[in-house]
Amino acid sequence: MLKQIFHENLDIQNVNTLPRRAFYIPYKPQEAAYDFTTRYNTSNVTVMNGDWHFEYFDSFDSCVANLTKEKKQHLIVPAVWNLHGYDQLQYLNTQYPIPFDPPYVPHNNPCGSYEKNFELENYNQQSAYHLNFEGVASAFYVWINDEFVGYSQISHSISEFDITDFVSAGMNNIKVIVVKYSDGTYFEDQDMFRHSGIFRDVYIIKRATSRVDDFNITPHLKGDAHANINVQLTSKTQLNEVEVQLFNPDGDLIAKQSVEQQYLFDIDNPQLWSAEQPNLYTILIVTEDEVITQKVGIREVEIKNNQLYVNGASIKLRGANYHDSTPDTGYVMDEAQFIQDLKLMKQGNFNAIRTAHYPKSPLFYELTDYYGFYVMSEADLETHGVVRFYGEEDQDNFNLIMDDPQYQAAIIERIEASIIPLKNYNSIISWSMGNESGFGINMVEGLKRAKSLDETRPLHYEGTLYRDKAKNYDVSNVDMISRMYPSPEEIEQRYLTNSELDKPFILCEYAHAMGNSPGDLHEYQELVERYDSFIGGFVWEWCDHAITVGVQNGEPVFRYGGDFGERLHDGNFCVDGIVMPNRQPHDSYYDFKYEHRPIKLIKQEGSKISFRNQLDFTNIEDLITITGYATYLNEDVKEFAVNVHEFKPKTIKDIDISNYITTENLSTVMFKYNLNVEEGLRHNGFELGYDQVVYKRKTYDVSHATSHELSYKDVDNIINVKCGSLVYAFNKNTSNLESVIHNDIIVFNTPTKINIWRAPTDNDVNIKGEWKYAGYEDAFSIARDYEIVEESDSLKLIFKTVVIDDVVPPILKGNVTWSVYKDGKVNVSFDLERNVKAPYLPRFGVEFVLSNAYEQVNYYGYGPYNNYQDKGVAAYLDNFNTTVEENGANHIKPQETGSHMGTSFVQLANQQFSIVAKSDTPFSFNATHYSLQQLTHTAHKDELQDEGNTYLYIDYLQSGIGSNSCGPELNSVYQFDASEISFDFDLYFLENK
Repeated sequence: MLKQIFHENLDIQNVNTLPRRAFYIPYKPQEAAYDFTTRYNTSNVTVMNGDWHFEYFDSFDSCVANLTKEKKQHLIVPAVWNLHGYDQLQYLNTQYPIPFDPPYVPHNNPCGSYEKNFELENYNQQSAYHLNFEGVASAFYVWINDEFVGYSQISHSISEFDITDFVSAGMNNIKVIVVKYSDGTYFEDQDMFRHSGIFRDVYIIKRATSRVDDFNITPHLKGDAHANINVQLTSKTQLNEVEVQLFNPDGDLIAKQSVEQQYLFDIDNPQLWSAEQPNLYTILIVTEDEVITQKVGIREVEIKNNQLYVNGASIKLRGANYHDSTPDTGYVMDEAQFIQDLKLMKQGNFNAIRTAHYPKSPLFYELTDYYGFYVMSEADLETHGVVRFYGEEDQDNFNLIMDDPQYQAAIIERIEASIIPLKNYNSIISWSMGNESGFGINMVEGLKRAKSLDETRPLHYEGTLYRDKAKNYDVSNVDMISRMYPSPEEIEQRYLTNSELDKPFILCEYAHAMGNSPGDLHEYQELVERYDSFIGGFVWEWCDHAITVGVQNGEPVFRYGGDFGERLHDGNFCVDGIVMPNRQPHDSYYDFKYEHRPIKLIKQEGSKISFRNQLDFTNIEDLITITGYATYLNEDVKEFAVNVHEFKPKTIKDIDISNYITTENLSTVMFKYNLNVEEGLRHNGFELGYDQVVYKRKTYDVSHATSHELSYKDVDNIINVKCGSLVYAFNKNTSNLESVIHNDIIVFNTPTKINIWRAPTDNDVNIKGEWKYAGYEDAFSIARDYEIVEESDSLKLIFKTVVIDDVVPPILKGNVTWSVYKDGKVNVSFDLERNVKAPYLPRFGVEFVLSNAYEQVNYYGYGPYNNYQDKGVAAYLDNFNTTVEENGANHIKPQETGSHMGTSFVQLANQQFSIVAKSDTPFSFNATHYSLQQLTHTAHKDELQDEGNTYLYIDYLQSGIGSNSCGPELNSVYQFDASEISFDFDLYFLENK
């Protein structure tokens, strides 16, 4: 049944497929017009999704040999077979999953054999029938009624076959062989789980023999109040009549015209399309037997003055890289999943998406047209594995494929497949030629081909950076300078202040969001806003990639690379999104939402406030209500409406809050920005963002016990200090507080610890080895000497202390002083010198180990989101009530999370006692039920064991978070490398009233 093998031939990307065309589904004239919500509601379509007979084979030869035999298994289409018990689950970043020997693939090449019987809807022998596959990984062969129809590859592309001569009335049969590996595998080395199967929709379209096959719709602006839409048709045969109808966004027919091949609609006072105002016109292309529907946004994209313009306005892209990935279905994305993601993006103030690293299904672009997003649509092209032959990221090989002409036809085919079907979607404002594939003559020709297909959209390709500078390549068709993961300092010095810059600058990937990350977001956003030529960026990435393997305590249990017994994998490097696999936002999601807010408070002097409208096309009063909330030192709160009129895009409005409220004894003012209209993905009243001004921090007085006489006993290695009903035990050998007893009841009895370790975040991957080698993980304190000083209101225990570990010299040394006051208050102070030859510190503070009955947390500091020196811009100052269980973000791989800077008061309570830490100088605190040892050495959150403890950390400082898992080294400003540490705070051990 198969006379030739095609999946190991670089010259053959497809066999017997129809020429590529704009995506559409034709309806019958009497049927309602096509819409994404009714995409298959036509008798012209036979949907092939659903149950198929299926068999899995370990090799292509055995699959072909058994093609006609009965298939005993079943598999739903669309699906990836890896998530249905077949084959191996595998996550890879840059490595190729097979030996590099193109065009050949291993003989043991897993295959899926699919079969389905079907009847065509209203079969008509005079009609044509076209079989469509929207996505198959990685290549496939098709038979209809045991006759070979054709072959295709390029996983994320539409393949269309004319099966008119193969089908008939009544029952028909289709067989499909899908191969896991093909020569296309060498061009699809994307950072993701490597799944296989028919993962997008399959359907048969009934076509009229005389029909429109293809069409181009191109809008143009002509001044401020005029536009035109150019409609160009490609017909199968000479048609008697083609009528083109134009409807405005309200659904009113405003023009119609009989045309042959081309027509230009002129529109006065057009309603323009943008991500802010996604107005859509509708064009119907009507023939005797078919109606083709296309939504059209009137918008124009330009690159000029090193800026990106949409409809004449210089815009910024606040974007996310967006893989097709769910924990339960893998590559399979339906309308509900797309809308869930787009809703979260819109609510997070994202306005742009890069389809990393392949085109999405047409449905996605219909949704982004409708809901309003700027899309950089990327070709299904990545050859990153060439850098892994002889070591990690060997850049000398990067251009191996891209500069070898034998691969040129395949590369150009992939670029064509990414543009032609999607050319009429106005939300696409840029074509990206692929990802991490180096540069060479093949990309030069690919860029030329892309420009010939579409001159109206700018082209993107980051790989230009890796071209051989000794060769004179034509890069004129690359319309922007693109980078991944440079530091803010490099961006500013190398590009933004470079007078020779001749194109806009963009970050196609930045702020690597792996684990507790990213920690350098604000610096990038500040540059975007300061420099016109910095047109924005796309966070890497939208969602964590992981696989659901069960449920624990009502929560999904996820696994990542290496958890499925695979030999090759890249661990948890795929767990790098700002939302979890199930789309629960990480704290970093809220940081992006905050940075992208549509209004920003840009200046504050006393009661005078300046706001900037960050929008490009919309007056603030037409979209947003500004409400102020003034909080006073006496806890009073006053709400007031901020009235703004004619607050135009990119302008500044000044207000004086003294016109609204009294400013005497004012603590903070929070300005909240709420939607005042109903949108498709955001409801009226939805909070879009906020800004806070802190005038004066509140102070918290802890009710003191009655003054008592102080006494102490110095016995063996313990100094016991008695103050009324409280007894404090201090260890002379370690300088730690050993226990606290209240009326013979234990408040806590596990020694405190001077702590410099944190459970490494994913971004600590490159420094944690140095930290461990320097002894930071297991460091302990030794008191070399001590002194007891009795004062009129206190007893001071002064310990000369070193913090040290085996093998290494002292990390810290100096004085640790515990002062017990007559009212029961305890103050601990540190005056230490750091060994500056050692690496910078992860943190410095005190660890308290309490029973897990200490669950309730009240604090005055920055929350509710965790925050660090360089992370947590969405956090604000307030009094928060939470629990230890709720504190901290939910990361699949355990690591440091849950710290709150700017804290001046924190209270942990059980039913009987409260422990309070406070200071006039704000500190950072964290509370968790898991020890640093567990958090450091446990691979998955669900594997953390209940220890029966609550761990409280009062920290002077932590090093920043950064994004060094894939981005630049942590900025030296955020490295905890101080040579001296001076820190103190007060402790209270109280019986609850």
